[in-house]
Amino acid sequence: MRKYSVLIVAVMLAGVSGRLAGQTYRTFTDESADLRSRHGLRVGPLKLLPTFSLSNVGYDSNVYYADRSEPAVSDYTATLAPQVKACLLLGDWILLSVTESPEYSFYLDQKDLRRLTNSISPAARVFLLRRLALSGDYHTFRHQRRASSEFEAPITDIREGWGASLFYETPRGSAVGFSGTLDDYRYESHDPESLESEVSRTMDRRERTGSFEAYYGIFSQSQLFVTAGVSDYAFRDPASAWRDARSWQTRGGIRFPLLGRAKGTIALGYKKFSPRDEGRKKFSGLVADTNVSLRTGRVGLSFTGTRDNYFSYIDTAYYFIENRVRAGLAFYVLPFLRLETSWQTGSWKYPEAQEISYGGELYIVSGRKDKNRTYSAGLAVRIAGAMGLSINYNFYRRTSNAPGFDIDRDFIGSALAFDF
Repeated sequence: MRKYSVLIVAVMLAGVSGRLAGQTYRTFTDESADLRSRHGLRVGPLKLLPTFSLSNVGYDSNVYYADRSEPAVSDYTATLAPQVKACLLLGDWILLSVTESPEYSFYLDQKDLRRLTNSISPAARVFLLRRLALSGDYHTFRHQRRASSEFEAPITDIREGWGASLFYETPRGSAVGFSGTLDDYRYESHDPESLESEVSRTMDRRERTGSFEAYYGIFSQSQLFVTAGVSDYAFRDPASAWRDARSWQTRGGIRFPLLGRAKGTIALGYKKFSPRDEGRKKFSGLVADTNVSLRTGRVGLSFTGTRDNYFSYIDTAYYFIENRVRAGLAFYVLPFLRLETSWQTGSWKYPEAQEISYGGELYIVSGRKDKNRTYSAGLAVRIAGAMGLSINYNFYRRTSNAPGFDIDRDFIGSALAFDF
């Protein structure tokens, strides 16, 4: 009876679970074996897996991404984010976990930007008949950051929701199944030059997604995958109801193992985004979400490619299409020292005309296109195991055919790296 009571609790948790993003699925056998092999703290039957992240420690020359014609605000910053995951394995068929991650964003002079946020996500997985994996989690994620590359200032973005999935798994690591998610997005601005209510009115929404996913194991722990899904976007404020939309997309590619010479995911697909307001422009075409790295001898290579459409926080802009590519090179001078550099270029295209207020005047901009480039160079020193301290300089340059969006930013800082 005790066994069935535990099953009932696990299934209830799975029924109110969080986002299970496509192309990231892990089989029950793989995840449970990984948790058993990792070192952690024992508290009765619980295994605690603590981690710590330190990033953005340094000097930012343009905190609010001000236009070149305006005075820029500089500051010293740091982001600290400890995390602990508590896991409970019950035999070979139930896995329960809770992950909590507080995060503190520090600014020396811009005290209004200081924020302590917290994210928490309970999750459950049930493995039935050694083939069926029922998974789910409920989550509340809170972060202070640029919510998308379009934002010129840090903002607190909140994602709260649940998701569930049911997959058929094979002993060789292949899987096929369905997943569903529901997420509420909320935004809180901390830029003294903007009105918090405007960002919230423009961007707060509910997203529902249903997906089919299939993964086929190849080589050593690598997988071929294909996903297909539909999404519905409903905005909270009645004044933004014209933004409601639907989309469907399919993606395919290869995912490399978490450890090894090659890591990451190569993914390409097709997406169709359809506004409910038939007078608005649709989006359809290639989408990509690729992030891979390769280590051979003393040389490390990395590549990132992204293409998709995203909702704009600008009230009259609706959405923009982002294209971004990044290439990185690392050279290991010594086992404990590496030199690293990267180059990134990207663009945002706005399909619809928009109103922009600048210098006390109102401009109507059609065919807006913003271009950006980022260059980074520095070094990393190994501290222990795969952990090191990375120190680098990067500059960000952005130009636009819309007034008020030509931006220069320089950052000198350090962060913990976990890929030595």
